[in-house]
Amino acid sequence: MIIKTYRMRLTVILTIFFTLFFFLFAFAVYYQYKQHLRQTADWWLLRSAKATAETRIVAGMLDRDQDLFVRNGENYTYISRRDNQIVAGSLDGTYQQWPVDQEKLQKAFGGSLLYDTVRYKGEKLRVLYYPVSASEVLRAVVSMEDIEKHLDSLRRMAVFFPAFIVGILFIGSWFIAGTAVAPALALAKRAEELVKGKSAEKITGTKGREFEGLAKVLNSLIDNIHASGEAHKRFTSDVSHEIRSPLTSLIGNTEVALRKRRDPEEYEELLRNNLADLVRLSRITDNILFLSKADNQILDMRKQRFDLNLFLRNVVDHFRFKAERSQVTLDEHYWEQPIELFGDMNLLEQAFSNLIDNAIKYTPQAGKVIIKSSKVDSEIKVAIIDTGSGIPEEEIPYIFDRFYRGEKEHKGSVGTGLGLAITKWIIGANNGAIFVKSNVGEGSEFTVVFQQEEPRR
Repeated sequence: MIIKTYRMRLTVILTIFFTLFFFLFAFAVYYQYKQHLRQTADWWLLRSAKATAETRIVAGMLDRDQDLFVRNGENYTYISRRDNQIVAGSLDGTYQQWPVDQEKLQKAFGGSLLYDTVRYKGEKLRVLYYPVSASEVLRAVVSMEDIEKHLDSLRRMAVFFPAFIVGILFIGSWFIAGTAVAPALALAKRAEELVKGKSAEKITGTKGREFEGLAKVLNSLIDNIHASGEAHKRFTSDVSHEIRSPLTSLIGNTEVALRKRRDPEEYEELLRNNLADLVRLSRITDNILFLSKADNQILDMRKQRFDLNLFLRNVVDHFRFKAERSQVTLDEHYWEQPIELFGDMNLLEQAFSNLIDNAIKYTPQAGKVIIKSSKVDSEIKVAIIDTGSGIPEEEIPYIFDRFYRGEKEHKGSVGTGLGLAITKWIIGANNGAIFVKSNVGEGSEFTVVFQQEEPRR
């Protein structure tokens, strides 16, 4: 049988535990009670034997169920009956009322006080061998039948009683389990309300350190869910906006072109404009696909060791034509020794290309873009510095957000707002971090810091 609810599982576990505990406790109590009854019988036998030894044997009188063994020499023991008549002279016990344990009898003649339990004619008896003197042993007997009947009734009760006990324990365990899981159920209900937006208040009022910790984790998780939901809405809205603009341009240009016949030059200009929009759409699609793979951790990372200085020179070479066309000077300052870096060269090329491209784009004519590398202990730094327009201080915390574009970008730039978000992810995936310093009108400095990994042996 599969138990589906935690409350029922906990109830079954508690029922089994309490049942075992109860019956172990009941067995211990029964055993102690049985021993107590036997000790009571032994105490009564000892008291009776002492009284008989002190008074009645002297007077020649014995109680019922009492015998006196008298030793005569080494080989014979005489048994005196209640009427003080000697009826036997041998140790074989032919004339004894009930069996005699010869070993215990001999020890009793040696001065030991001994007890025995025997059955005689179907009756259970408790026997005491009480040494009176070196040549006399008094044997006293008491029936255990009343005690056995009492114990039998307890054993019979134990046959039918467990079902009732297990039922009671199950009901009790059910309520205990319900009390135990009630805070968890309350937390689940509150969390569901928060997730569905039925309540804006965080989970509070939980009792117990464990549930307080769980409530804290759930509150954090719910905050993340809401933040992810808002980010998803914003992302969807931004994607729609970014795609709509080039699509609208494509549709508009095509519709205008189809209204009448035009000169080849006009068609050529139209195709150039459409190509620019298509390139922008392709770039947006590629960037979204990249971030989607990164978010779902399915991006293939191919890390290797390479010379960072040589790598940066190759990346900068790709931008020399653009810099010359924009009349921007590229100034390179590399560490005097080769710097070994462990990372994905293709992804890092994309990241540094984004930074250098942005630096050139926002630097006016006759400006300068500086690329520097340095190393201090295990820390490797790459700085991209420009003398451009700079970034307003209030915008710096948001420049790595997806689809975020500053005020000046909205006024004329055709960027997608995804480049810096991708750059930050790539640098982080290569055990690095990126920092920004900027002053409006003076330029910006993007510093990438890598923690050098120990070389493999």
